[in-house]
Amino acid sequence: MKFINFVKYRDLDRIAGARAAHFAYADRLREQGELAIGGPLLDDQGRRFGLLFIYEAVSSDAALTLAQEDPFTLANALSSYEITEWHLRGVNLDLLIKANRSADRSGGENTHIRLFANYAKYGGDKSRLTTARPAHWTYDQALKSTGRLALAGPFANDAGGLFVYRAADREEALSCLQQDPFAVEGVFADYQLLEWLIEGVNPDLLASDFSSETTESAVPEKGAAESMTGKQVEEFLDRSRGRK
Repeated sequence: MKFINFVKYRDLDRIAGARAAHFAYADRLREQGELAIGGPLLDDQGRRFGLLFIYEAVSSDAALTLAQEDPFTLANALSSYEITEWHLRGVNLDLLIKANRSADRSGGENTHIRLFANYAKYGGDKSRLTTARPAHWTYDQALKSTGRLALAGPFANDAGGLFVYRAADREEALSCLQQDPFAVEGVFADYQLLEWLIEGVNPDLLASDFSSETTESAVPEKGAAESMTGKQVEEFLDRSRGRK
């Protein structure tokens, strides 16, 4: 089972003081098969905002323990953390591996690939969610086929989802978000769009792709989605909005 830990920092001085221990802890979790991917989050001003980890755990209690034993938590450096069970539905492993960086540890600058995490919460209208979902799946596949989607999937309780875009900047990532049928149809009630710096990946825990859920009649064959160009993505979006 996979669990997202969405963290907000409180004290950057304490974060800095606990960083070496945090890195060692994260490395150990990856080696033990308990951490799939993780790294810091930046706000729209490029400032350290928090952290996004995806754990592999047998239960929510086990995932909570992993969060509580993180040196950042023990140093009282966090304002909050949120543990949510999550279903991996789509992944571009090559993109995630290429985005993996070590800027925090070396002080270097590595910006060849920029990823932006959309941590979204859905509204209470489940009928709207159900109606928009086939078009959303198609959109996700189209983004992935053009190298603009790195990771995607819903929360287990269907109250939200995590979608990670590849983009040159936040404006481009926001465009990907706003053109999602979930955004167009008002499914997204709230979201936080933050740049995500990947600091370690365990590929074995992310070896999955779009599931059989996408075989519904409203969703095209995988080959068709993969053949869509960027222009065709836009044309699909126009059709989803009823344009000619």
